[in-house]
Amino acid sequence: MVATPSFYPGEGAPCFAIFIANDWSKPVKVTVDRGGTPYDPATFGRIATAGSPESAWPTIPATGVPSGEVAVLFMSSDPSAIVQCPVPDAIASSTAIKGTGTGKAWHVSTDVPVSGYDILPYGGASSYLPSAELVLPTTAWGTNYFGIVPLRGNASASEGLQWGQIVGTADGTTVQVAPNVDLPSGTGVAAAPKGATTSYTLNAGDVVQWQDSTEMSGTVISSDKPIGFTGGLGYDCYTSATSTGGGCDSAHQQIPPLSAFGSLYVAPPFATRRADMNPESIPYRVLAAVDGTTLTYDPPIAGAPTTLAAGAVGGFESTTAFVVKSQDNSHPFYVGQIMPGCHVTSGSRNGSCLGDEEYVNILPPAQFLTKYVFFTDSTYNTTNLVFTRVKTPEGFQDVKLDCAGTLASWKPVDAADTYEVTNVDIQRASVPNGACKNGPQVASSAGPFGLMVWGEDEAASYAYPAGGNVAPINAVVVPPTPR
Repeated sequence: MVATPSFYPGEGAPCFAIFIANDWSKPVKVTVDRGGTPYDPATFGRIATAGSPESAWPTIPATGVPSGEVAVLFMSSDPSAIVQCPVPDAIASSTAIKGTGTGKAWHVSTDVPVSGYDILPYGGASSYLPSAELVLPTTAWGTNYFGIVPLRGNASASEGLQWGQIVGTADGTTVQVAPNVDLPSGTGVAAAPKGATTSYTLNAGDVVQWQDSTEMSGTVISSDKPIGFTGGLGYDCYTSATSTGGGCDSAHQQIPPLSAFGSLYVAPPFATRRADMNPESIPYRVLAAVDGTTLTYDPPIAGAPTTLAAGAVGGFESTTAFVVKSQDNSHPFYVGQIMPGCHVTSGSRNGSCLGDEEYVNILPPAQFLTKYVFFTDSTYNTTNLVFTRVKTPEGFQDVKLDCAGTLASWKPVDAADTYEVTNVDIQRASVPNGACKNGPQVASSAGPFGLMVWGEDEAASYAYPAGGNVAPINAVVVPPTPR
């Protein structure tokens, strides 16, 4: 189930695309419906082909998405939008919800488990306000969430409208919401006041959206059947100690259920955009699930929060990779990473304003995989991949990127040398890195590793984890009790 993200206020929703990555040894069949209406993926889905325009990409064959390939499903776009899909989409109109209201999610099914991502807009490097996310399968959805939304930053109240969406997977789902702020009412949606618990009923594929949700990140959401939650922002404007801002972008992230939160994370910096090649100061957000959560950082980070109450959000910046952990697995927490605006200290490398604002989830090492099949958008002139590997009992395992071979230049993160990070370009300033070029990619190792994809262009960027488990790794349950 994938709900179309809300977009910038007053603009028509641009081309929304979903990616299906097949890392099986056989073709994967895909079916799509929305609100009970089926859509034939062969009419709006294409097999990504590096070096060719989308109009030349082959349609999805009757046998399904071929092994090792990535299908791009062009879902919808408003006819008034600046960015239209490059091939006919499933619905040639907006499927996004405007403001607070209800709608229907896309139901994308495959006959075996796959990795999925989405991006809004597709082809955003030539437009504005792009953002991407890792799509979590409904089999990994849960019944207990925090309603985490991206930081508003410096956007005005009229432009930087935060929003939260809940999506049902089964008919007759009861959802209880205990917000930390007053959530507004809208068409078909009752208000959810702070200090109370409000109930909603959802059927399969139903979407409830609050906008402007303001900073609802401390909101506790509970349900009697699995649901999904996505938090977003129509206009994110971020600065840091090494960035005075940029052109602003949008952001949306599907938030894992509380059961998938970790008690240890590794934060890998994205490749610096500074012309002098010194590191950037990168903002982070952490949210605790349990009262009395204590956080330690390796290496230490001045100004980072060390104690948080349940639902409390802390923010800080770092110029280095680091490990952050709580006192035990009974104190799980969430970590998000922010790319600030493109006006960076010393000027931008590879252009006047490389990359721009983005907000992305960081996955804990407990959810890392050993293989990723993924896609990098060909409209971005710079694509950089950030890797984090974990030492196994046999030591650090080689990580291979199909187009680049075995990766090198690993740097230790923590004092115990348990984690290492590196990054590699697919291309930079439109120049391919050897045999690499944008399009479908494969990375693999004998040991677990994490992978973050960053696409950057002139005042535009997107990011997403290339995949990961969303397995239950803690037993904490937070009831929807008003605070």
